[in-house]
Amino acid sequence: MKLKKYQTLILFILGFGIFMFTRRSELFRTIQVAIIIAPILILRFSRTQRALKGILLTLLGFTLSMNIALWGLFQGSNEIQILMLNIIRSTLLAILYFLPYMVDRLVYFKFKDRGFCSTLVFPIIVTAVFFLSSLEGPFDGGSAKGIYVYGNLAMKQLSSITGLWGFIFIYSWLAGLINYVWENKFAPKIVKQATLVYFSVIVLIIGYGNIKMSTTNTKTKDKVKVAAAVLFPEDGKAVSMESVFKFRQLSNFEKTIGKIERLTKEAAMNHAKMITFQENAIVINEKDNPKLINICRQLALDNDIYISLTYASLPDIGKGENLHIFIDDNGELLIRYVKRFLLGFGSIGETVVFRKGAEIIQSVETPFGKVGIAICRDMNFSHYIRQAAEQNVDIMLASAYDYPRGTVPAYTLRAVEYGFTFIRATYNGVTFFQDYNGNIINQMSFEESKQGLLFAEIPTKGINTIFGIVGDLFGWSCFVGMIGLIVFSIISKKKL
Repeated sequence: MKLKKYQTLILFILGFGIFMFTRRSELFRTIQVAIIIAPILILRFSRTQRALKGILLTLLGFTLSMNIALWGLFQGSNEIQILMLNIIRSTLLAILYFLPYMVDRLVYFKFKDRGFCSTLVFPIIVTAVFFLSSLEGPFDGGSAKGIYVYGNLAMKQLSSITGLWGFIFIYSWLAGLINYVWENKFAPKIVKQATLVYFSVIVLIIGYGNIKMSTTNTKTKDKVKVAAAVLFPEDGKAVSMESVFKFRQLSNFEKTIGKIERLTKEAAMNHAKMITFQENAIVINEKDNPKLINICRQLALDNDIYISLTYASLPDIGKGENLHIFIDDNGELLIRYVKRFLLGFGSIGETVVFRKGAEIIQSVETPFGKVGIAICRDMNFSHYIRQAAEQNVDIMLASAYDYPRGTVPAYTLRAVEYGFTFIRATYNGVTFFQDYNGNIINQMSFEESKQGLLFAEIPTKGINTIFGIVGDLFGWSCFVGMIGLIVFSIISKKKL
């Protein structure tokens, strides 16, 4: 009796307590499986309360857990401004996660007695809400939800069909299923059908993943050797991007060029056919653009190597550009790309000093496949990167500067979604090579390596994927499904 009396409190504390371990946090270790466990308990809590009480307490739980977990994640010299940024961002993120539970609480009890179908209410709503948030809003297209990508490589092949949305649906469905079993007191006759259907789907997903990986084995493909370069600071401490955003601090041109030349020559000596550098490898005055490009063109020609260089160009007054140039081994400038999705808003971040580029992914044919380029946060928007699949890109270069410091390879889902090899030369994070099946071929952590160069043999040809062809069909289907659930619940006479 006592346990039942305190069940509400136990569910609240456990659900939102475990949820704090799903975030990139300075206070808590990230435990990916928590994103499977926490929704089960939070959903049970929400559904066992009266509608208004459950909705308000669920909002409170997400607001508290998100603000605690993300406390101090972003750092800066203006403590008040950074504090407000952290609180506002965390609270908005909390609202995003809260919304599916609110909708579920308002519509679920109209479907509670519909057996197996009732288990689909929660996953449809969660997937639809997160899908809509990826199209427009204050958060990146995938990072706020990226923790849902959990499982082995066979499981992750699901993204080649549905993108991120399949993962969100599958794990949310598990929360809906377990709550269905819980509500029916674990009675085998009642819950058997729903349970068998769910786990049959899981078996099919894993089976598909294993078949896909076995038929697209990268070991059988033609390879090319590529280098990823990071200009490590001599003191081991990452240069704060605030110095660029706030003070428009430029790099020491000659010294930085010297590092770029040294790393390029070393890559060529090790038989690399292409070298790609980190984001903001050098920060220059806009008037030095021709000088920098000419140096890189000559460097590529002299060393018989393709060069991918990302750098910042700032005018004396006004906004500059975050650029990515791609030069072939004959010294020809093939691509000049300007970063599209800048990190920041108002007087905070990149938007202070950079203007946005056109919403166009650029690519070019090379002897080792078609190469596409982007920059850092651009890779977080799946609908944007779909252009690479439409252009049949084989190798995607997207240099980066992680803020806050990255601890794991980032944006890895894009390679599996669209069937290209992904190379991310990363300052203040993890530099890595990843093939189109999601295998990390090689990686280098910023705080653990001071060599500055990472090499890998990578496939020269990508593959076509279902997701690359049909796009967000699954996400839109869940949106239509959510609208149907809401409409039906409104016209239904059954009480909450």
